[in-house]
Amino acid sequence: MAVTGDPPQPVASDTSPSRGDRLREQARRHWPFLVVLGLGFALRVVAEIAYRPALLFIDSYRYLDLVRTTDPAKTQTLGYVFFLWPIVKFGNLFVVAALQHLIGMGIAVAIYLLCVRYRVSRWLGAAAAAPVLLDAYQIQIEHTVMSETLFEALLVGGMLALLWHWRPSTRALIVGGVLLGLSVPVRVVSLPLVLPVMLFAFVSGPGGWRRLGRTAIVGISFALPVVAYMGYYRTQAGIWGLTTSDARAMYGRAAEIVDCSTIKIPAFERPLCPVEPLGHRIGIDYYAHTYPVADLVKVPPGQTLNKVVRDFSRRVFKQQPLDLLHGVTVDFLKAFRWDRTDARGDVPVARWQFQTRWPFREFDPAAATRRWGGGPPTVVEPLAAFLRGYQLSIGYTPGPLLALALLAGIGAGIGFGNARRARLRAVCWLPTLCALAVVLSADVFEFSWRYQLPLLVLAPIAGALGVTAMVRDPSRRYPASGDDELDLGVPSGRAAVSVSHPGSTGGHESGDAPERGTAGLET
Repeated sequence: MAVTGDPPQPVASDTSPSRGDRLREQARRHWPFLVVLGLGFALRVVAEIAYRPALLFIDSYRYLDLVRTTDPAKTQTLGYVFFLWPIVKFGNLFVVAALQHLIGMGIAVAIYLLCVRYRVSRWLGAAAAAPVLLDAYQIQIEHTVMSETLFEALLVGGMLALLWHWRPSTRALIVGGVLLGLSVPVRVVSLPLVLPVMLFAFVSGPGGWRRLGRTAIVGISFALPVVAYMGYYRTQAGIWGLTTSDARAMYGRAAEIVDCSTIKIPAFERPLCPVEPLGHRIGIDYYAHTYPVADLVKVPPGQTLNKVVRDFSRRVFKQQPLDLLHGVTVDFLKAFRWDRTDARGDVPVARWQFQTRWPFREFDPAAATRRWGGGPPTVVEPLAAFLRGYQLSIGYTPGPLLALALLAGIGAGIGFGNARRARLRAVCWLPTLCALAVVLSADVFEFSWRYQLPLLVLAPIAGALGVTAMVRDPSRRYPASGDDELDLGVPSGRAAVSVSHPGSTGGHESGDAPERGTAGLET
């Protein structure tokens, strides 16, 4: 019997991997980072349970007081205060600490994604994210109501925007410049970042007038939030400025090095010379915060105490530049010691270490927690002892490793190894110079282990990119424009395409963008 009708059609089989398969493949390929991320998460959970609702340092009370007044004429700038305001208004101090811990983990994810973006090995990428995830000093500052976590997030966010393509687009220059500019009202020491950022914009693309255009775009973008904050400062304080704390901070360094037997200063500034002889001074932190300057100086009519103190410090720096250079250099090198210990006159490192009982109880933390919520100040001693033991034994990043990371960034920027022909030279210079600028800017005023924390997020980026540039094949393709995608090395169901270009040494990985011109530092 004949059968009529259309013949059966073959059933198409979908061979593309499922979403679950892709996730499992991603976990398999990136397991070193996921392990480190999990350990970092566990340590933060322990901190949240061990110290509730959040740790409060001396400056924490000032930040919380500024939430009520938002007076920019106080010592602190208000960038972190603007961040705190909605959290404590709709939440409490426990939420502040939890959110800062999430931001810290987000910083680590951003560092790893940037490394993957530039074909850094997965192990090296995980190592680059490890300091911010596992360093107990980082975890302690995240758990404290302090500005460092927000500051680091803005630094890394700016790096991510500028470096997402090795030749940044106009939009990337604007976003990166604005994010880094926003870091200035959080901590003024980031103001010098405008120089390496503008230099990077100048060298990271084609030449001619376009170089000047890119430089102007990122410089203006950086300046916009800074000028906006200075305008707000003027409406409240009556003068253009960022903070009043610079006067006493400058005085701390000046008082430590001033030779009052030789310096030429006005008579009314002479009482600012410390009574302790040179070489036996107490320490920068004492002169910057405790020394009774207001009781010593008779301020002339038409001037303010801050103006007099600032003028004294500038005269010292101008007449004793070598002493200033020596002091800053010594403090800069302290960050690269193996152990985190105190030198004479330093801010005690114990301020940034977990304790087995509530720190700074003389500032009445119970009143602060009643005012801002989150429950009474509580320490779970066994967990606190665990965190302290971890921090004092293996839970910190040795300084020599950070030094090697910066040296790798410098070496790649100069052109050592394969970096001489690689496209990552300008890319390596940006995090390296930004790390040096932030830390040196802080060390001009005072050394504190707290002020070295930006090294944990910037130096590993410089090191990972630097090592990759020096040892990898310079013909490898890197994300060059806005129309390429992040390649995590996971099959997407599409056929892989091998792209080759004239003059290359071989095929390139799928997802690599074609080259568009020549990098500004390429030789």
